[in-house]
Amino acid sequence: MEVTEVGVTVSESISQAFFGYGLTIIVAVLTAGMIWLVVRILDHLHHRREAAEAAKGVSAVQVSVAPDEPAVDETAHHVAAVAAAVYAVLGAHRLVYVGDAARTQGWSATGRAIHHFSHSPKRSSE
Repeated sequence: MEVTEVGVTVSESISQAFFGYGLTIIVAVLTAGMIWLVVRILDHLHHRREAAEAAKGVSAVQVSVAPDEPAVDETAHHVAAVAAAVYAVLGAHRLVYVGDAARTQGWSATGRAIHHFSHSPKRSSE
């Protein structure tokens, strides 16, 4: 019984790669062409319908847009939500100040130190 080794040579691999790239390019070009064709057909149908409506004397519908509502300060809503949460948890308390917390390096420095110390070699307890 003869054992044969099944393998792919470098030239066969290169030809398969070029075939794959070529097939991908062909599929991409065909897809782009189909999209272009669909857009052209829809554009033609749209202009055809507009011409038919113009021939009938149908005018475009005028749409009026409601004026924009005045800008609402979202901060008041946030303060009310925080006050309601404090009241629900702690009972009647007075909020003195609601604002951004001060930016300190405490959390990031602590996290960095824990991370660095995690790489330290462990000493054996003898």
